[in-house]
Amino acid sequence: MTYSLTTLFVKDIEKSLEFFTNVLGLTVTRRAPGENGPVFLGEDGKPNIELIAGNTEAAFSGFSLGFSVGSLDQASQKLEAANCTRISGPVSPNPHIRLSVFRNPDGIEIELIETL
Repeated sequence: MTYSLTTLFVKDIEKSLEFFTNVLGLTVTRRAPGENGPVFLGEDGKPNIELIAGNTEAAFSGFSLGFSVGSLDQASQKLEAANCTRISGPVSPNPHIRLSVFRNPDGIEIELIETL
């Protein structure tokens, strides 16, 4: 398992982009089409910050820690054995990845991402 990203659920993606790029000096590494992102900031090949616009009062706490895994199924079993609760997934938001989101015993959201 490799630390891959931190996801931030934001109210206004353009205002957040302005802050992270103009104030903090981060670079956009990828941006999905559409108004709500996701937008990835940082450096290619290194852990990124992922911005997603939407309802921050939904199931998510406002952020999650993402980890790249070789096998989503095996990593999911490991988290479930450690008393983590699955709150989403597995889903494939695009044809290249599969992911699931868990809440650990402390309430921190952990995103497992498998590249297909």
